[in-house]
Amino acid sequence: MEPDSLIVGNPITLLLERLVYLAIGIFFLIAFYKGIVKGLKD
Repeated sequence: MEPDSLIVGNPITLLLERLVYLAIGIFFLIAFYKGIVKGLKD
């Protein structure tokens, strides 16, 4: 039987994982926005 901490997940690990996904999302949004702006200028 696994300890409860492994089943539920470490809150710090979950927070870090969400921060990483948030950073990746922001990166793609900025890249998408810059691509559109560059496309409109050309």
